[in-house]
Amino acid sequence: MLLVFKLQLIFLISILNYTSLQRVNPLPQYWDYQREGPDTWQQRYNACNGRAQSPINIRTCLVKYDKNLNPLCLNDFMVNTSLYVWNFTHNGHTIVVYPPTSVRLSITGANLSEIFYLVQFHFHWGYNAYQGSEHTIDGIKYPLEIHFVHEAQFSSSLTVLCVLFNLQVDDNPYINDLLSILNQTRNASIAIEKQIDISPLFPTFFSPRFYRYIGSLTTPPCTEGIIWIVLASTVPISENQLKIFIDNSVPSNFRDPQKLNSRNILVNFEPEKNLEVNDDYNKCIRRSSVCIEQRSILLISLVLFIFILQ
Repeated sequence: MLLVFKLQLIFLISILNYTSLQRVNPLPQYWDYQREGPDTWQQRYNACNGRAQSPINIRTCLVKYDKNLNPLCLNDFMVNTSLYVWNFTHNGHTIVVYPPTSVRLSITGANLSEIFYLVQFHFHWGYNAYQGSEHTIDGIKYPLEIHFVHEAQFSSSLTVLCVLFNLQVDDNPYINDLLSILNQTRNASIAIEKQIDISPLFPTFFSPRFYRYIGSLTTPPCTEGIIWIVLASTVPISENQLKIFIDNSVPSNFRDPQKLNSRNILVNFEPEKNLEVNDDYNKCIRRSSVCIEQRSILLISLVLFIFILQ
């Protein structure tokens, strides 16, 4: 009888320990960009239905110039990093590139409260050369987007530096080495280590223009409170070069833009000094004026209709 009681007690303790272990290390939930795609994420991850989600459509007529927004500093990004051995891993969702532990690339400025160190960067692409980016600017989609994920040393908060690629006819020879490596990681669970210079992944600039806003991770669990810095300049890539991504085992991996809601998008340049942005601003104002005029006409028509009925 005592032996049976002991066995029952051991079984009960095992069950309790297993339950506790599940709370500490919950089983991973499955998600993708097809059947279990972005439209279903909010069913499993509550944060994916939040009010400060990423990506967003950046409407240049609504951005706010902040004269106190400090310049963005890319520390050691633009030096030749070809001597460093980077880890390229296909995780089933994208290709993630991890820097060696000895490398301390970081970003400062842009009113960041701390130094943010690069922990990884990854890619987002589409089915063809005319889509793929997660962020859009005035509704324009780009064929490729890279996210450089940075973490603060003390607070562990995240800042993501976003680089968009624009489509051009000719190949961009400066990114061929990278594309050659990515071509070797087309399938999930493949991990290789290669030397690569990442400086060609950034636009050629001295003091970059950028958009800054508060958003979220663009993949589950869609954690909010992420600082986003989207560079206004782009990097060229050809349709031929994009085949590396289109032929990947993951045919596309971008989330559509989310609602901006009450958030502000700050910029470190004055839109009126940019003719293209100024034209967009005028278009935006004209669209708003037309909308107000149409509503006024509709309201007047409704009043007249009620008056006639009486």
